[in-house]
Amino acid sequence: MKKIAFLLGSLLLAYIIFFDLQVGTIPTKHIATVAKATKSETKSTSLPKYEKIQVKNGDTVLGIIENLNPDFNQPISQITEDFSALNDGLSPTKIQSGKSYKFPIYSSNK
Repeated sequence: MKKIAFLLGSLLLAYIIFFDLQVGTIPTKHIATVAKATKSETKSTSLPKYEKIQVKNGDTVLGIIENLNPDFNQPISQITEDFSALNDGLSPTKIQSGKSYKFPIYSSNK
């Protein structure tokens, strides 16, 4: 009897896992709509001023932005979005030394 109960429980668990992987239990239609609205909102905003700088060995996007903006108070997510938008979708983690990139300027005095 225990073997049959274990077998049925295992089959039920396998079915639950299969159903969750194939169909899912979270309604994705609503999430996709929210994601599209968020993307369209960020594209409609104007890009910040920028300065084109050649990256040297050891430079990071945050380090360069801190040098450009002494009163820097932007969230990192905003900085990465602005950097990617200014550089045709390039991720801040993909910069290479010796190449020039556009870095956003958030300070009001530049």
